[in-house]
Amino acid sequence: MRLFVAVYPPPEMQAAAWRAVDPLRTGRGDSVSWVRQENLHYTMRFLGELDDAAAARATDAMREAAAAHARFGATLGGFGAFPTAKKARVLWIGMLHGAESMRLLAESLEQALRKQRFERADQPFEPHLTVGRVRMPGDWTTRLIDAPGVEARFQVDRLVLMKSALGAGGSRYERIAEAALAGSGG
Repeated sequence: MRLFVAVYPPPEMQAAAWRAVDPLRTGRGDSVSWVRQENLHYTMRFLGELDDAAAARATDAMREAAAAHARFGATLGGFGAFPTAKKARVLWIGMLHGAESMRLLAESLEQALRKQRFERADQPFEPHLTVGRVRMPGDWTTRLIDAPGVEARFQVDRLVLMKSALGAGGSRYERIAEAALAGSGG
């Protein structure tokens, strides 16, 4: 199974982010694979191909990390790109508020995964909501600056272990397990 740990904003925040991306989707010939609204999420940690035993260890690590953190508020923000706007490969929406709490949660998840014998993450975590993948790198500076972004608040209250299946219509995701943050209930 191809797995990752994520934070999913609630559907109304996914919809707000989706609407905010509209001005970026108007360019012709951009060769961008836009993320479907229901797939918008924060990848806390990509795990790769795992068997059932490793998935169970990942679930244990996710639950340990979630239990160590209270739920917190977050606010979506402006647009950005990786590696840079001039050589964009990934288009994303950042966080106005809650980024530090998200980084601390990701750090706890990383430590818990290391205890469960997972390799260290390839890249340091930086909270961003991927909205599109640019197939042909290009300069998105002007469009990203001109796009209004979105200021929408939501509660981060759980981590979710997701299975990803790549298909012709894009990625299909399936929830494997959830772990509520402390004080979140359920």
